[in-house]
Amino acid sequence: MTGSTPDLRERRRLETRLEITRAALDLFEEKGVAATTVDEIARRAGVSPSTFFRQFPTKEESILASDVDIEAEIDEWLVSTAPEKIDLAGIEAIYERASVRLVEASDDVRSRVLRTRRLIIGDAHLRATAIAVDATTLCRLTDAVASKLAGVKSFSFARLLVEGAGTTLRIAFDDWATRIDAGEDADLAEIYRTTCAELRRVVAG
Repeated sequence: MTGSTPDLRERRRLETRLEITRAALDLFEEKGVAATTVDEIARRAGVSPSTFFRQFPTKEESILASDVDIEAEIDEWLVSTAPEKIDLAGIEAIYERASVRLVEASDDVRSRVLRTRRLIIGDAHLRATAIAVDATTLCRLTDAVASKLAGVKSFSFARLLVEGAGTTLRIAFDDWATRIDAGEDADLAEIYRTTCAELRRVVAG
């Protein structure tokens, strides 16, 4: 994706969101999700509760923000691609680039991703929220793809395309995170490519 450089206001907003996310992660690890309040997160982040709620609707979602780069790139792909060219390979290429971005990201970014996953695994309520957030994102993307494919492919095709690719990415991510936690030097992008190949074998029977 080729996005414009954020202006000062947007940079400050992103910095505020990041500080809130870091504070929430620390407190969730220290106290547990249920025992942590929004006021405590805001205080730790150095912002007011009202500022917190301008950025995130709930305390759980302060660590569950969706990947806006992926969503924006999918939107750009849909705008620039003819309906008959919208296929699994196209969306897989977007997800592969996202995997590469994470591989090449700073240690801080990868650490936050892994810490969030550990919290999700260990907390049923947070896990339910994560599933709901993910489902909302998939529904929005499915609607966008279905709109692009209207009159060319069915809604079921659009849903299979989005959810199939999304499931493959989640499986690859879980495999990568498990290996990292086990001390392996795992490459998410390579694991994702392997998982995509395995999907082809499953579908082929």
